[in-house]
Amino acid sequence: MFPKVDESDLMKNEFIRLKGICYLDHAGSGLYADSQINNVMKDLRTHLYGNPHSTGDPSATCEKRINSVRFKILEHFNTGPEKYSVVFTSGATGALKTVAECFAWDDEDGDRPEDAVESVCRSRGSTFAYTEDNHTSVLGMRELAPMANLLCLTRSEAHKALDKMPSSLAEKNRSVGSRNSLFAFPAQSNFAGTKYPLEWIETCQEGALDQYTGNHVKSRWFTVLDASSYVPTNHLDLEKYSPDFVTVSFYKMFGYPTGLGALLVRNKTAAAALRRKKYFGGGTVEVVLARNRHHVLKKNLHEKFEDGTVDFLSAIAVGHGLDTLRALAGPMREVAGRTFGLAAHLYGRMCGARHGNGLPVFRTYADTEYRCESTQGGVVNFNVLRANGDYVGYNEVKNVASSHGIVLRVGCFCNPGACQKHLGHTDQELRRNQEVIGHVCGDHIDLINGRPTGSVRVSFGYQSGESDADRLYDTLVEQFWQNNPVKPVNRQQNTVDEYNTMDLHVSRIFVYPIKSCGAYETEEWQLESYGFQYDRNWAVVSASGICMTQMEEPKLCLIRPYVDLQKGTMTLVYAENEDEIPMVVSLDTKHGDTKKTGKICWGGSLEGIDCGDEVAEWLSWNLDRPGLRLIRCTSRNPPVVNNYGKLDPKVLGANQCQYLLATKSTLKWLQQEMENEITEIDEDSLLFRFRCNLVISGNNLPSYAELNWDQLDIGGVQFQFDSTCERCKMVNIDQDTSESIYKPLSILAQHKWQDKSIFGIYIKRENTQKCKIRVGQKCTVINKKN
Repeated sequence: MFPKVDESDLMKNEFIRLKGICYLDHAGSGLYADSQINNVMKDLRTHLYGNPHSTGDPSATCEKRINSVRFKILEHFNTGPEKYSVVFTSGATGALKTVAECFAWDDEDGDRPEDAVESVCRSRGSTFAYTEDNHTSVLGMRELAPMANLLCLTRSEAHKALDKMPSSLAEKNRSVGSRNSLFAFPAQSNFAGTKYPLEWIETCQEGALDQYTGNHVKSRWFTVLDASSYVPTNHLDLEKYSPDFVTVSFYKMFGYPTGLGALLVRNKTAAAALRRKKYFGGGTVEVVLARNRHHVLKKNLHEKFEDGTVDFLSAIAVGHGLDTLRALAGPMREVAGRTFGLAAHLYGRMCGARHGNGLPVFRTYADTEYRCESTQGGVVNFNVLRANGDYVGYNEVKNVASSHGIVLRVGCFCNPGACQKHLGHTDQELRRNQEVIGHVCGDHIDLINGRPTGSVRVSFGYQSGESDADRLYDTLVEQFWQNNPVKPVNRQQNTVDEYNTMDLHVSRIFVYPIKSCGAYETEEWQLESYGFQYDRNWAVVSASGICMTQMEEPKLCLIRPYVDLQKGTMTLVYAENEDEIPMVVSLDTKHGDTKKTGKICWGGSLEGIDCGDEVAEWLSWNLDRPGLRLIRCTSRNPPVVNNYGKLDPKVLGANQCQYLLATKSTLKWLQQEMENEITEIDEDSLLFRFRCNLVISGNNLPSYAELNWDQLDIGGVQFQFDSTCERCKMVNIDQDTSESIYKPLSILAQHKWQDKSIFGIYIKRENTQKCKIRVGQKCTVINKKN
């Protein structure tokens, strides 16, 4: 069906959309191939499929096709319908939830009331056992087994318990006890790629964990194998190994379809354990009475558990995904060898990397030495270290990788147990980080007191090659290798009187009328309650309702606004192109016009008035993005707090506060540092990247002096320090060309302030009275921070 291609042809012909991107997040999601999608679309265009619960030829055709896909899934795992049943779910998480909800924690008649079942669990001591290294979805299973004993095994404890059978359990028969217990473990860790012995399945079923439960009554043990991280690059042989339940997500195997997975249930033993099913939906009952509480569930396993109509078009697409995987990847055993070899190659290079002073560049997190394919998968997990031993925040690593076209994943990867174990955090530390500091899963806080809250993970797929591993390694070494520890910036602690002898004054003023678009420089400007007049008063909203920024569309910086207060207009010019027709927008958009809402990527939304079709078409044409709209912001909706801290409720489109202030001395310092890195850049080009409202200059003013200021007087107007401005990869975007160079953020990262890449400070003004500030006005430091 598919021609066999080599690596270069594979990327050229099947993954054209990558366009030079180095994709190293295969554990997060597989990549769908062009031929795969073409075959899915051809199938849907050629055949007429109907709801399989309906009647007629389209429905019969669909049901027959889905059943063939079930068979193909089982065939892929070297088994058949006589041994396993395939239940389609929303994904591996949905499959695990199904097991937890329906598992019978006793060995009696499944029709007993739930309170009686819980009573049996209490008296007989059923156990839910799981390894510490497990996905969050497995941890969630324990909440649906409140009466069961919990047994969390570390990696060493699991090996000790399950690697060898106790002599009393040497017979090869499933343990038979008076209660049911369940053991869940991953075939491969999604954190470090550790492969766990599949022999544990049989050892557990034979009762090896009974001696670790603290109970005197034996259990009938069942196993659930989370194979979602394993099967994208490994062969799961269900003829050789027989877990009672297997969970998979198809998007991790071949990228498409998403939102569909499967629970594979062993017919012989496990079907009897899923007897606590409560809810029933369309298609899952043989008979149900409306007036009386009576229903009978269907006997066929997948019909019994697939409530409602299965996502039948996605199920059909799974068949094409399996065909593509077989044709392009080759035998899964070979894929396992190739991906392991790539990970071992990268791991070896990282372990040998040293700064100029001999200290390591990387700290890797692994349970193996990457010597054997049977114990290690194609995953490398690590953090980057500076020459003085300090950790580099994983967000900084992600930003550097992204600026070089490398896709990877950072954080804890929904595996809190492995993350905690490898990073050495205690339970008390993690609870304090959440309750006191406010650190939660998925936020931007990557370092707390110099210690990492997560790590960096790269994972290989069948499409990966050695050049991908080398590209990542070379990029990170180029960016973070140091000959010797970089000395911290001299942030001189001057007194208030010393600052005020430095002739501090306003040297430049900038307004940004349209969020994330170009700056308008002025000599004098009015202050409003939300900040400078018209500052971030407009926003470009995508067709999907998202407020656009340069993070999503760098070319926004090429839209230059020119404000004419006398005419009451704002003229927009794209890339200073004289051949392009400019667009004129009224500064006074009528409130009777169409209302529009734009979601902000960090939470909440902007509400405003649509500025009309003409400017929308102009934006869409120049930015080559259909469906863009320009809105005049009128209000901002919660949340008041986001991942970046408190938001000033008075601002409109600004990120978090009314004004952003920078000093010329800090700018000159950064420019000099870039020249030391043999990267020439003029002062304005560097300044424009940081998008400040006010630039303060002064004689002999130290760099980063502004970080010490608490209260300022600028031309008789008082301002209060709000927070430092933490920088992201947007500062790498050249505001004149929209192209990106990595150096600004890289240098800031080497000179961190309290573990953050800082440039500039946010200041706020409590007084809402309108007034003006102009270039040349004196700036006085009233108070400085302690």
